[in-house]
Amino acid sequence: MENVAAAKALDSLLHQDARILILAPHPDDECLGTGGLIQQALAQGAKIKVIFITNGDNNPWPQRYVEKRWFIGPAERKRWGDQRKIEAENSLQILGDGKVTTSFLGLPDAGIFNLWKEGDHHLLDKLTDEITAWQPTLLVLPSEFDRHSDHRATHLFGRTALAETSLTCPVLTYLIHRPWLMKITQKPKPQIKLELSRVERDKKLQAILCHKTQMALSQSRFSKFAQTTEPYNFSL
Repeated sequence: MENVAAAKALDSLLHQDARILILAPHPDDECLGTGGLIQQALAQGAKIKVIFITNGDNNPWPQRYVEKRWFIGPAERKRWGDQRKIEAENSLQILGDGKVTTSFLGLPDAGIFNLWKEGDHHLLDKLTDEITAWQPTLLVLPSEFDRHSDHRATHLFGRTALAETSLTCPVLTYLIHRPWLMKITQKPKPQIKLELSRVERDKKLQAILCHKTQMALSQSRFSKFAQTTEPYNFSL
């Protein structure tokens, strides 16, 4: 059953003075994970910033399929990443009508967990500065349970950066790549299921379809994220 207290707490945070900061490991996470939240928060007058940790440039199989090439070098990866940045901007234009602020850090796709293991301070310092400057009233992160290492590492960097600022800020988490054990056990269950209207679901789907580089191999899977609810876990 949905955690009623957590849902009420989230509802109280989506107001005209809210400042929401979303960390997205890759272009497409902004709509897959938080497309409904972005729409509902903006409708209340909130301000939203999305920080993209990578440009999604290390994405070889879709790129090989779309571009009909086998070899992918630095120039090809950069071109792919630049296209994915454009797709993310187009996605947020649909979700936010130009009202969402963005920042692209351009860090190594599929390399964020290595940065965490190496104790990289560049990303930690950058996120600490971003949080200090934005002064969020709500921080939205990938789940610590996500199967993708970039997502888990983004969660760790985000939580650590928040602690470095000494700000008191609720944290909301979204899950994109569900581990197999979680698929089988259906645990942990989301505390919050944000209800989306038909219009919000349609806009979320339109935003997902902006990511044309991903549609050739993943359109069916990605489209399933435009459901009647958007799941989150929530901690104060």
